[in-house]
Formats: sequence, C-alpha cells, structure tokens
Amino acid sequence: MPDNIVVAVLALGCSGWFLVLLSVLYNIRTVPRIETVYPPLPDSWPRLAVIVPACDEGDTLEATMRLRLKETYPNIQFVVVDDRSTDDTGIIADRIAADDPRFLVIHNKSLPEGWLGKVHALQQGVEASDSEWILFTDADVHVEPGVLEKAIAWCEHRKLDQLAMLPRLEVDRFGVKIFNAFFARFAMSGPAALRMIESPKTRMAAGVGAFNLFRRSALARTPGMERLRLEVIDDGALAIMLKAYGARCSILNGSSAVSLCWYPSVGAMEKGFEKNGFAIVLYSIPAMLAACAFLICSEWLPVFAMLQAGHPRLQLMGVLAYLCAVGATAAAGRAIRSAAAPALFYPVASLLMSYFLFRSGVLAVWRKGVVWRGTLYPLKTLRGFHRILLKPDKINKPQEGNNP
Repeated sequence: MPDNIVVAVLALGCSGWFLVLLSVLYNIRTVPRIETVYPPLPDSWPRLAVIVPACDEGDTLEATMRLRLKETYPNIQFVVVDDRSTDDTGIIADRIAADDPRFLVIHNKSLPEGWLGKVHALQQGVEASDSEWILFTDADVHVEPGVLEKAIAWCEHRKLDQLAMLPRLEVDRFGVKIFNAFFARFAMSGPAALRMIESPKTRMAAGVGAFNLFRRSALARTPGMERLRLEVIDDGALAIMLKAYGARCSILNGSSAVSLCWYPSVGAMEKGFEKNGFAIVLYSIPAMLAACAFLICSEWLPVFAMLQAGHPRLQLMGVLAYLCAVGATAAAGRAIRSAAAPALFYPVASLLMSYFLFRSGVLAVWRKGVVWRGTLYPLKTLRGFHRILLKPDKINKPQEGNNP
C-alpha cells in the first residue's frame, strides 16, 4: 500500500508539469510584448515622474542616468533619491543633474522609525513631484528611449491605472542564468495571468521593481506609501494595494527594451535574498521549512519518478514531466530574451532557492531581525505589520467619476 501511494503521488505530480507547460505557453502568447503594441498617441502627453531610489549605486548609476539623458518623452521629470549612500552615488547624481534640468536629486540623510529605506525613498520621490503619472524603477535598470511614450499611450488608450513591465535579465555567469530561467518560469506559470490581473473580480496584480508605472490619482485613492512602509516586497505590494482600491491593472513583456542585471553572481544573489527570502514566507519558520520542502519535492519530482526502476510507466511519465518542466523553463526564459540551455538544469535552481530561503530565515532569527543596507529591522516589528501581501484590504469600488 505505501508503495502504491508513492507511485500515485509521483504520477499525479508528473501530470501537474504538463499543466505548468500549458500555462506558461498560454501566458507567453497572451501577454503583449512592448514591441508589438501600437496604441494611438494622446493629444497631449501627461506629466511623468520617473522616481529612482539609489543607495550605494555608484557602480551602476552613471550608466543608467546617461541613458536616460537620451529619453525622448516630452513631459518628464527624473527624481533620483540618494538614500543615505556612503559611496559617490550623490556626487554622480548631482553632476549629471547639473547638465539636465529634467533631473531632481534628493539627498536623504535619515530614516524614520518604522519605515524600510527603499519605501521611504519612494515616498520622498512622490512628495517631491507633481506629475499625473509615476514610474518606480531601480538605479540599475536600462529603459530604451521611446518605451515610455508607448507605455503611457497604452495606458491612456486602455484606461489603465497601473502597468508592470517584465524586463530582460542580463548576466554572464551560467549559474545565475539557471536561476533566472527558473524565476522566469515561476513568474509566468500562473493560470491565465493577464486575464487574472486585468479582471476587477480578482485581487491578483503584478508589480515589477524594474518598471512599475501608475497614476498618481490611483495612489491617492489608497492609504498611500505609508501603508507599505514595512513591505519588503514593495513592488508587488504596491500593485496589490492599487488594485484593492479600484485601479485597473495590466502587464506587458518589455524584455526587448527594459533590462537589468538582477544579480551578477550567485554570491550576490545569496546576499540579496537575506532581505527578501524570509519575507516571502511571512517571517515564519514553519512556513519557511514547508516552502523549502515543497520546492525541492515538486521540482525534483520528475527525477524521482525516472528513478523508479520497477515502474516503467512511471519512469516514462517522469521523462515526459522532465521534458515539460524543461520546456516550460526554456520557453519562459526565451520569452524574456534569456538563453534556453540553462533550463536543462532547472532542479539546481530549486536547491538554490531553498537554500536562500533557509539561510534568510536562520539569519533573521539569529539577528532578531532583517539587516539590509546597514539597518536592522526587528522581526517583532516586521511580524506585527499588517502586510497587504498577506491580507489585501477590502476592494472598494471607485465612485462614479473617480477614474481619470
């Protein structure tokens, strides 16, 4: 009987990978690509503020700001928030801003209690601008000229309030490419993602730190950035909050024109997940252990099935499931213009992700908080914060005439 149960579980799990492949392929087909949309241009271009929080970004800030000097959007302001940097970030920002009146640099020297540094920097950028549209993006993100016109025109044409854009993840090291392909597949495996995000009947929304565009009026209908002051995964939380208060949300594949090096190495990725890893599992040790176990079991399941020597049909299902998993991972990677070959090693990425989650949780418990950018955020404070990612606010239907 135990052997039969194991076989049944493995067979059911293998079948699930076929559904994952179908879901990824459907999302690739239905999520529009930025280069394929040609919305009508608005009669006049609304004011747009591009808000860039920067903390110790001296290595990447100059290149991205120089690219933004070439931006052709006709009514734009760049707000760079130098958030307590200890390197030459502020000097670089001031030097470039001196040559272009579209740039405003804010030098933040302190962090109020009860706020995460990045969220506070974004709040300062919002307060310093008065634009109709706001774009949150990171200091290492490259956005090709002309993309902002298309994005704003698309939103105005479709009467959207928020738009996230999937970027291209650039990296040279093969180990990071494996993880990027795994992450792309994970991001694209949600069933009917575009329909779910755009439907007002669901709470599903997409937020991407590289490109999170929204109307100021949509933010004004919410409790504001203060509602997100301790949200470590602030990009997704912002999108969920906007939708919870009536915003119309959508997503585009912008990998042909928006790019960044998410992490240059596995070591940098390990360090980066110290902040995000434990937050993903809501700062819960049991949830962290369960997530690690689920990741390893589900991702390695096709391999386990292929090793069942006494069950040739199950071995065949394992081979087919592995091919589905590789196909889904490769397709997702190619959809954001990444290499397909790393998909062959996708199970390794699940081990990496499990390790990152476990390490993040252990460090947070040992330190009694999450340390990021030199600041300790106590676990007691983070756990006591009512996270919108955990329990979104009740959806409020906007009053007639509220939508711009």
